Parts: sequence; C-alpha cells; structure tokens
Amino acid sequence: MKLHLVFEPSILTPLVQALHTQGYSVSGTDVTLEQFAIAATAKQIDADVAIVDGSLGVLRKQESVGWLKEVRMRIPDMRVIVVLPETDLDWQRSLGMYGIYDVYLAEQFRLEDVQYWIQTKKTLADVPQFHATVAGQKAEHKVGFSLEKNKGKIQTILADWTKGFKRADRRPGPTVETTPTSEEERLDEEQGKEELEASSGTLEVQEAMVERIEHQPEHPPALHIPQPYIVAVGGLASRSGNTHTAIQIAYEIASQGIKTAFIEYRSKPKPSDIVSFATDFDGLQFHHQCIDFFPNRSPMDVAEIYTLEYEAIVLDLGVMVDELENRLELNLAAQEFLRAPFQYMTLSAAPWDLHFIVRNSSQLAMLMRKASLVINFADENMIKEFREMFPAVTSILNPLQANPFTSAGGLAHWLERPKEKRKRWFVH
Repeated sequence: MKLHLVFEPSILTPLVQALHTQGYSVSGTDVTLEQFAIAATAKQIDADVAIVDGSLGVLRKQESVGWLKEVRMRIPDMRVIVVLPETDLDWQRSLGMYGIYDVYLAEQFRLEDVQYWIQTKKTLADVPQFHATVAGQKAEHKVGFSLEKNKGKIQTILADWTKGFKRADRRPGPTVETTPTSEEERLDEEQGKEELEASSGTLEVQEAMVERIEHQPEHPPALHIPQPYIVAVGGLASRSGNTHTAIQIAYEIASQGIKTAFIEYRSKPKPSDIVSFATDFDGLQFHHQCIDFFPNRSPMDVAEIYTLEYEAIVLDLGVMVDELENRLELNLAAQEFLRAPFQYMTLSAAPWDLHFIVRNSSQLAMLMRKASLVINFADENMIKEFREMFPAVTSILNPLQANPFTSAGGLAHWLERPKEKRKRWFVH
C-alpha cells in the first residue's frame, strides 16, 4: 500500500519515519492542499491512500473542500483520509458529497491513530445527517435520554448553573439508611438515588476531562518561525541567473537573523557551481555569509536536509524543463518547484527568451501559476515590455550585481507576511 501525506513539514518528517518502521511505503508528500491539488492535476501522485490535514494552508473551509474536490476528480480511485481541526458537520457533509467519508477530528494524534484510520474504512452512513432512510420506513433514532423521565434532573442542573454553582465542587454527603414508611416515600428515595448517581456521573466526566487536559503534551517552545520557509528558485533555460538569484534570496533571508540553508539541487550528476567560493568545504556542506550551503545534492538529500531544523531553505533547482522534439517535459526539479510554498522563476528579457515563453505558454502555465518571475539582465524598457505581454504574472526586475551577497534586489519581500499558526502535532 502506497501512502501520500499532506501535512506541515514539522509533522511530515517524524510521521514518514514512523510509518516506514511499520512497513508502510510513503510515495509522496505535500505541505499545502493547493500543492496537493496541483500535483494531482499534473498526475504526479501514485498512491492508494492519501492522509491529509484538511485545514492546511487555507483560511476557509470552502477552500479546503474545493482543493480536495479537485483531487477527488483527478484521482477518483485513491482513498482520501482527512483530519480536521474542529468538529464541523457542514464541513464533513461537504466532503461526503464528493465521496470523502474518512474524516476525523484530531489536533493531536499518534501512529496508532494513523494505522486505525488506514485500516478502518468509513462509508456514506458515517457522514453526519447525510445518509438516506430506507424507503417506506420511518427512521428510528435510539436516544439514551428521556426528557420526561429526567425532568427533575434537568431542572436541578439548570438551577445550579443559574446560581453559579460549580457541580465539580459538590461532594455527596453521608448516606443515612432509612426505612420507607409508604410506597410514595420509597419512590421518592429511588428518585433521589438516581439524582445522586447522575451527579456522580457528572463528576466523573468532569474529572476525566480535567485529567485529559492536564495530561496533554505541552506545545513546543515558539520558534522565530514556526515552520521552515521552503523557497524554490528555478529557470526555464540555462544561464538565466538562477543560482545568482537564489543566493541573493538566501542572503536576504539570512540577513534577518533566520537560520538559512541553501541547496544546490541536482536531479542528474553535474559539477557544482558554488564550491568555488567555499573555504571550509568538507565534501557535504560549507558555511559562508551566515548561510549553510549544500552543494550538488540529490532529490533524496533534500528530504534529509528538511529535517535539520532550518528556519528557511532555498532550493537552487536549475533548469526545470527538458526540450524534446515538439514539446516540453517537466523534470524532477519542476515537481519540487510546484511543491514549494514560495516559487521564483528566473528569466532573462532577451527576445529569444520571451519568444520561448510565448511559444510554450500552454505547457508552462502550471509553472507560472503561482510563481513570481525574476527578470535578470534587463533594463526598464525591457521589463515594461514584459509586463505588457504578461500582465497577470508577478514580475520582479532584479538589479543584478556581480556580487550575489546583496539585499539590493528586495526579493524576499514575503518575509513581512504573517506567520501561520501551528494547528496540530504528531506525537512520536
């Protein structure tokens, strides 16, 4: 069974490791619902079951339903398990309409919970108030509480609440054995015992709730940034200033006091472009200008570096498309680009580069959907022409300088954006 996971990076790493120890195969991961939907549209997901944080990267539940609907349409045979941050019947019903029945409420979960979700298949009958009744039969609802029988108890509870009386403070008094003098007194005594049992039950429930709260694991201490920024920088052609631009962005981030890593991504073996200015290269990494550089790293290496507790990671992806006979093909670097929350595409404003984009616009639409285009080697007139040709694309004129360790470009403008709050955690 192949699994695809959609959670924030701080959950993904321990969750993937825990599932691997149990023999599960994780074929892919995403860090937002939008990336999940994009990958499904691009037919880049090969999994039997997807386990998804239903609130990841969205502000409204309608967005969540929309992205998951897109996934459901693109991969109808894949089972989708959705974890929600709160009980929301409308949210669950909306997902149920698209055949997503495995919905669970969990802010904190363990490996055992994930295994249970995988092994337990829900059906339409599990969608709240959604399953239809059998034709010609009146629906029967078994209720374990009789309003008439418990009228006295309800009045007592309401009276306690009105007076501001805390039922958790009530303690049963001494029991006095008496002999009923009549049938009426015997009935009154039985009713009093029922009320006492109800009060004790309430106490037990409240004490259990208090104990559950007390034993909740403490939230991890707040970091400067609650989860790493993953910034992907890729180009459509070689020598478009991609590595230069990626170093600029990494330097801007590191200048803010943020622990930053720079990864030179290589989907195919190729000599490194950045070790030329390394002074302490140990074969794996080197440190320069407050940035940890990881030269010539494979796709598998990238996943390992994600676990090293960096606050920001900049990926220098190089060229993301391969030109075949009459078409373009997105390579592994493009897939990594699409998964990143922050996407920069580098391009020169030379006429042949602009012609390349126009000629292949339909095939490049997915890459350009969320990306900001960084225009290198251009003057004001060239950038003006580009913006007139592509008014819907976010374009940035990069004042390229010989020294990439500069903040003059102002490329990391998103650092001022509000940080997302952590919504759940995986206990391992």
